[in-house]
Amino acid sequence: MGWDLATPFIIDLQVAAEDIDGLGHANNAVYVSWLERCAWRHSQRLGLDLTEYRRLDRAMAVVRHEIDYLAAGYEGDELHLATWIVDWDQRLK
Repeated sequence: MGWDLATPFIIDLQVAAEDIDGLGHANNAVYVSWLERCAWRHSQRLGLDLTEYRRLDRAMAVVRHEIDYLAAGYEGDELHLATWIVDWDQRLK
């Protein structure tokens, strides 16, 4: 699969029944929770879990989400989510 940026952190997930809305596809709000899951796993892969954030007295925060809904997700679909760290302004403390 081609990604917008090089070396993404990727997770795979399956659309569950509870992700489906009244229109029969994955609810748009669920995508944000999936992105949060992806971001946390990425952070943990970097060795930055809640314990480490507390020890450092700082943490990463999402500044912007951009979602391009290219197709509907349906129950049972396998999805690949990716995230990148593209910049750090060193202001978050």
